[in-house]
Formats: sequence, structure tokens, C-alpha cells
Amino acid sequence: MSGKQPLLFPITRSLIFGMCLATAVAGISVTANAHDPDVSKPGAAKPAQAKPNASKPAPQKANVSKPSAATFTIPSLESKSTDAVGVADDKLRNDVDALWKKFPGRAGIAIYTPFSDDIIGRRQTERFPQQSVSKMWVALAILEQEAAGKLSLDKPIRVSRDDVVVFSQPLKTYLSGKEFFEMPVRELLAHAINASDNLANSVLLRVAGGPQSINQMLDRRKVQSIRFGPGEVLLQSAIAGLNWQPEYRNGNAFKEQRSRIPLEKRRAALDNYLASPLDGAAPGTIVLALKRFGERGPNDPGAKLLKLMAGTYTGRSRLRSGLAPRWSLAHKTGTGQVLGSVSTAINDVGVMKAPDGCRYQVAVMIAETRAGKEVTNGLMQNVARAVVRHHRNIHPKAESAS
Repeated sequence: MSGKQPLLFPITRSLIFGMCLATAVAGISVTANAHDPDVSKPGAAKPAQAKPNASKPAPQKANVSKPSAATFTIPSLESKSTDAVGVADDKLRNDVDALWKKFPGRAGIAIYTPFSDDIIGRRQTERFPQQSVSKMWVALAILEQEAAGKLSLDKPIRVSRDDVVVFSQPLKTYLSGKEFFEMPVRELLAHAINASDNLANSVLLRVAGGPQSINQMLDRRKVQSIRFGPGEVLLQSAIAGLNWQPEYRNGNAFKEQRSRIPLEKRRAALDNYLASPLDGAAPGTIVLALKRFGERGPNDPGAKLLKLMAGTYTGRSRLRSGLAPRWSLAHKTGTGQVLGSVSTAINDVGVMKAPDGCRYQVAVMIAETRAGKEVTNGLMQNVARAVVRHHRNIHPKAESAS
């Protein structure tokens, strides 16, 4: 907590509930224009995005800036002298510390709560590799172009064999027996975000103007401590200690060539990437960006991105598995390369929404670990459960009343 004085009038259970719900519906702006994310109280867009259902087409440490909102304190629900929010924040902070210390690897955690002016977490100002989390920024750039009238989401985009990248790209099956196909921008967005399709994202990156355009968009929005990398094939090649060649697009050529790289060279390349990731982002900056997206009207690019993220179905065993009944999640996952027993860039970032409309921005990013999926997924699940407990500590009747 910031130590500011509490409001001078009593706040009842129903009023607290109403504050959260009103925040979710309308948002509370402090200072911002339509494209500057420096706003304060979060709003909400009702998540209602289904799986992409496209039919087969015809032929260094960074500083996280403090939020600009004025801090407010909510007295105890029973009008006692105890500061309910402060107590709940301390409990959440202790829970996060315990989870972070127990985890066998390098992890960053950031949680922005609706009632505090602080980000709760550990290593939240350090840059962690994003991997597919960075697909959010490509989608945001596309949605900005749509908002500016420069691009229609119904525009068909040509996808050819020259667009093929590496790793997970289900859309590649549409190229079977043909040189190219076309797909509307909105369907490419759904595949890129909801299914984390690398081919769809790479095509959207081309449409958006390339990596430089994404970084310019981030600078324009004053999003600090986030880097967008050089694109899928160059990023993954550098991580593996390879120089990208066009022939790696064919079949399993990339993985076969990677397997020929001496282990020492691969380990050195991976270490260099983890030490200074080309696609690095601070967990604290990500949650601030997500918070600001939620403060916009439904037609704002950030709000549209959150609505799209509500349909994500990757990472079911990560944050989503820690949700309580009637909570929802709009999120984006990311997963990096594996070398021997070392897994890298295991991420899940998003917005948890309580049944009463309160929203918590959460980022769990694991740079490197030798732990298995049960442990890595367990960290994310337990962070989500800690958020649910935090909300219940402040709003003990909220879920039953909503």
C-alpha cells in the first residue's frame, strides 16, 4: 500500500461491490488520449471469443513506471480499524514470495490488483523472454491500423510457402497441394492469438510492417521494458545457434539442422538469449499494459485485443487451471525451446476477472528451469489461486452475491 489516508466516509459491503462492478463496466480515466496508455482504473470488455473456426479457404534491468492513478484505501468491511486491503495485499505478497522462493528456476511474477497502487510480485522489472506472448503486440498493431482506417479485418491476405516458419503452425496444412491460400485478417488474428499459430502471426507481422513497426507502436504507446524481436525464424535460429536459411522451411529441415549443432554451441547461444532476450519484456510492464487496455471503450484496439485473448485455448493447465468457478481469463501463453533437461520461456500473462467484475492483471514468466510441466504449471495455477484468495479476503460475500 502507498500509505495514503483512507477515504473519510464509510464504505459498505454493497458499495464495495458496486465500485468493482462500476469499474468493470465503465472504467475511471485520469489522464490519457485515445492512444496513450497512461490511464488508471481498469475497465472491462466481456470476454466472448470462440476457437478460431476458419473454414479451409478456396484455392538490462528495466524500470516499470508507477501507475498514474490516485491511490485509495477501503476500510474493513465490518468498519473495524483493520485495513482490509492492506491485510489482503500483505497476504498476497507473502503467498507470491513463498511460491517464488520454492520454484526451482528463474521466474518473474507480477500482479496488479484493482484496489492498490502497487504491483505485487518478484522480479517484475526484469526482462524475461516472451516467445509467443509477443504475438499480443503484433495483434495490437494490426488492430491499431484497423482503428485508423488503414486496414479492414475482412481483407483477404495471401499466405504462401514463402511465409512458412518453424514450430507450431497448424495453418501450414492449408498449403498441402497448393502454393498459396487466402484468409481474412480477422481469422489470421484468431489463429495467432487463440491457437498461437506461428505462421498466422508471421503473416500478420508482414501486414503490420515488420518488427520495426511493432517497436515503434510500443514506443508510441509509452510501453517501457518490452522488446519485440526480429521475427520468428531469425529469433529461433539465433536461439539455436543457427543462421537462418530459406530451405529450413521445408519439412523438419530446421530441427534436423539444429540437431547437428554441437551441444556447447547451442548452450552458449541459449545462454546469450536468456541473459539478454531479443524479445524480452518485464512482467510488471506487461500487467500495466493489460490494465490500460481494459480502461478503453469497446472499439479501442487494446480492448479488442483483450476480447480476442478471451478465446485463447492454449495453456489450459497454466493460469486457467487455478481459476475458481465463475472466474474468467483473457490471456496469452508462450513457450520457448528446450535443450536437454532445460526448458525455457514458459509464460502465461492475462487478465483474471472475478464474478463481480473486478479484474486482476497477472503475468507469470519462467525464463529457465529444469523442472517438469507439473511443477511449472503448478506455479501458475497457484499464483491464480492466490489471486482468488486475495479477492475473497477483500470481498468475502462478492461471489455468493453476484
